Amino acid sequence: LLIKAVVSTQSTGVVCRICKGPHWTKQCPYKDTLGVALDVQQEEANAVKPPVRAPGAYVPPSIRKGEPQDSQTRQRDENPTIRVSNLAEETSEKDLQDLFKPFGPVSRIYLAKDKNTGISKGFAYITYNRRESAETALQTLHRYRYGHLILQVEWAKPSGS
Repeated sequence: LLIKAVVSTQSTGVVCRICKGPHWTKQCPYKDTLGVALDVQQEEANAVKPPVRAPGAYVPPSIRKGEPQDSQTRQRDENPTIRVSNLAEETSEKDLQDLFKPFGPVSRIYLAKDKNTGISKGFAYITYNRRESAETALQTLHRYRYGHLILQVEWAKPSGS
Protein backbone atom coordinates (compact mmCIF):
# COMPACT_ATOMS: atom_id res chain seq x y z
CA LEU A 1 0.00 0.00 0.00
CA LEU A 2 2.84 2.44 0.84
CA ILE A 3 4.59 1.62 -2.44
CA LYS A 4 1.37 2.37 -4.35
CA ALA A 5 1.12 5.77 -2.63
CA VAL A 6 4.70 6.68 -3.59
CA VAL A 7 4.18 5.52 -7.18
CA SER A 8 0.87 7.42 -7.46
CA THR A 9 2.45 10.66 -6.19
CA GLN A 10 5.30 10.37 -8.69
CA SER A 11 2.94 9.74 -11.59
CA THR A 12 0.69 12.71 -10.68
CA GLY A 13 3.66 15.05 -10.26
CA VAL A 14 3.20 15.89 -6.59
CA VAL A 15 6.24 17.78 -5.30
CA CYS A 16 6.84 19.00 -1.77
CA ARG A 17 7.29 22.77 -1.56
CA ILE A 18 9.75 22.45 1.31
CA CYS A 19 12.23 19.75 0.26
CA LYS A 20 11.09 19.11 -3.35
CA GLY A 21 10.53 15.43 -2.54
CA PRO A 22 7.79 13.26 -4.14
CA HIS A 23 5.26 13.72 -1.34
CA TRP A 24 2.65 16.18 -0.13
CA THR A 25 4.01 19.23 1.75
CA LYS A 26 1.76 18.37 4.69
CA GLN A 27 3.54 15.01 5.06
CA CYS A 28 7.11 16.36 4.68
CA PRO A 29 9.48 14.96 7.33
CA TYR A 30 11.61 18.14 7.10
CA LYS A 31 8.83 20.73 7.55
CA ASP A 32 9.86 21.55 11.12
CA THR A 33 13.49 22.25 10.19
CA LEU A 34 13.24 23.56 6.63
CA GLY A 35 9.80 25.16 6.93
CA VAL A 36 11.09 28.27 8.75
CA ALA A 37 13.81 28.80 6.14
CA LEU A 38 11.24 28.42 3.36
CA ASP A 39 9.00 31.10 4.90
CA VAL A 40 11.95 33.53 5.11
CA GLN A 41 12.90 32.85 1.47
CA GLN A 42 9.31 33.45 0.32
CA GLU A 43 9.11 36.75 2.21
CA GLU A 44 12.39 37.92 0.66
CA ALA A 45 11.28 36.88 -2.81
CA ASN A 46 7.97 38.72 -2.45
CA ALA A 47 9.65 41.87 -1.12
CA VAL A 48 12.22 42.04 -3.94
CA LYS A 49 9.83 41.58 -6.86
CA PRO A 50 8.47 44.83 -8.32
CA PRO A 51 4.93 44.67 -9.69
CA VAL A 52 4.86 43.33 -13.23
CA ARG A 53 2.90 45.40 -15.74
CA ALA A 54 1.93 44.41 -19.22
CA PRO A 55 3.48 46.60 -21.91
CA GLY A 56 1.17 49.46 -22.77
CA ALA A 57 -0.79 49.09 -19.51
CA TYR A 58 -2.14 52.24 -17.86
CA VAL A 59 0.14 53.70 -15.18
CA PRO A 60 -1.42 56.28 -12.83
CA PRO A 61 0.31 59.68 -12.82
CA SER A 62 1.17 59.32 -9.15
CA ILE A 63 3.60 56.45 -9.83
CA ARG A 64 4.99 57.42 -13.24
CA LYS A 65 8.75 57.84 -13.35
CA GLY A 66 10.31 61.12 -14.38
CA GLU A 67 7.24 63.28 -13.70
CA PRO A 68 6.52 65.10 -10.49
CA GLN A 69 3.07 64.45 -9.12
CA ASP A 70 0.38 66.83 -10.38
CA SER A 71 2.86 68.65 -12.63
CA GLN A 72 0.09 69.76 -14.98
CA THR A 73 -1.97 71.27 -12.16
CA ARG A 74 1.08 72.97 -10.65
CA GLN A 75 2.03 74.46 -14.02
CA ARG A 76 -1.52 75.68 -14.58
CA ASP A 77 -1.52 77.46 -11.19
CA GLU A 78 1.78 79.19 -11.95
CA ASN A 79 0.68 80.55 -15.33
CA PRO A 80 -1.30 83.81 -15.35
CA THR A 81 -4.99 83.01 -15.71
CA ILE A 82 -7.90 85.40 -15.96
CA ARG A 83 -11.58 84.66 -15.40
CA VAL A 84 -14.09 86.09 -17.85
CA SER A 85 -17.73 86.17 -16.79
CA ASN A 86 -21.02 87.46 -18.15
CA LEU A 87 -20.57 85.66 -21.48
CA ALA A 88 -23.51 84.95 -23.77
CA GLU A 89 -24.80 81.36 -24.07
CA GLU A 90 -23.82 81.31 -27.77
CA THR A 91 -20.14 82.05 -27.02
CA SER A 92 -17.70 79.45 -28.35
CA GLU A 93 -14.01 78.77 -27.70
CA LYS A 94 -13.23 80.12 -31.17
CA ASP A 95 -14.91 83.45 -30.25
CA LEU A 96 -12.80 83.66 -27.09
CA GLN A 97 -9.66 82.79 -29.05
CA ASP A 98 -10.37 85.62 -31.49
CA LEU A 99 -11.07 88.05 -28.64
CA PHE A 100 -8.05 87.26 -26.42
CA LYS A 101 -5.36 86.28 -28.96
CA PRO A 102 -4.37 89.89 -29.90
CA PHE A 103 -2.98 90.48 -26.38
CA GLY A 104 -0.44 87.63 -26.52
CA PRO A 105 -0.05 83.87 -26.91
CA VAL A 106 -2.84 81.97 -25.15
CA SER A 107 -1.81 78.61 -23.71
CA ARG A 108 -5.27 77.40 -22.61
CA ILE A 109 -8.93 78.33 -22.89
CA TYR A 110 -11.57 76.67 -20.74
CA LEU A 111 -15.17 77.58 -21.53
CA ALA A 112 -17.58 76.16 -18.94
CA LYS A 113 -20.45 74.36 -20.67
CA ASP A 114 -23.51 72.48 -19.50
CA LYS A 115 -22.86 68.72 -19.73
CA ASN A 116 -26.25 67.86 -21.19
CA THR A 117 -26.93 70.75 -23.57
CA GLY A 118 -23.41 71.94 -24.41
CA ILE A 119 -24.49 75.57 -23.92
CA SER A 120 -22.05 77.99 -22.30
CA LYS A 121 -22.53 78.58 -18.57
CA GLY A 122 -21.43 82.21 -18.96
CA PHE A 123 -17.83 82.12 -17.78
CA ALA A 124 -14.42 81.05 -19.03
CA TYR A 125 -10.78 80.86 -17.96
CA ILE A 126 -8.03 82.16 -20.24
CA THR A 127 -4.41 81.21 -19.46
CA TYR A 128 -1.58 83.19 -21.01
CA ASN A 129 2.10 82.32 -21.30
CA ARG A 130 3.18 85.74 -19.99
CA ARG A 131 1.77 87.79 -17.11
CA GLU A 132 2.11 91.06 -19.07
CA SER A 133 -0.20 89.72 -21.80
CA ALA A 134 -2.80 88.67 -19.25
CA GLU A 135 -2.59 92.04 -17.49
CA THR A 136 -3.10 93.94 -20.76
CA ALA A 137 -6.10 91.75 -21.66
CA LEU A 138 -7.58 92.24 -18.20
CA GLN A 139 -7.25 96.04 -18.29
CA THR A 140 -8.51 96.34 -21.87
CA LEU A 141 -11.46 93.92 -21.76
CA HIS A 142 -12.83 94.57 -18.25
CA ARG A 143 -16.27 96.17 -18.74
CA TYR A 144 -15.90 95.67 -22.52
CA ARG A 145 -19.16 95.42 -24.45
CA TYR A 146 -19.22 92.01 -26.17
CA GLY A 147 -22.42 91.31 -28.06
CA HIS A 148 -25.29 92.51 -25.90
CA LEU A 149 -23.45 91.97 -22.59
CA ILE A 150 -20.66 93.73 -20.68
CA LEU A 151 -17.75 91.42 -19.79
CA GLN A 152 -16.38 91.10 -16.28
CA VAL A 153 -12.67 90.20 -16.37
CA GLU A 154 -10.64 89.47 -13.21
CA TRP A 155 -7.68 87.43 -12.04
CA ALA A 156 -8.60 83.81 -11.50
CA LYS A 157 -8.33 82.49 -7.98
CA PRO A 158 -6.04 79.45 -7.45
CA SER A 159 -7.82 76.15 -8.03
CA GLY A 160 -7.33 75.08 -4.39
CA SER A 161 -9.48 77.89 -3.00
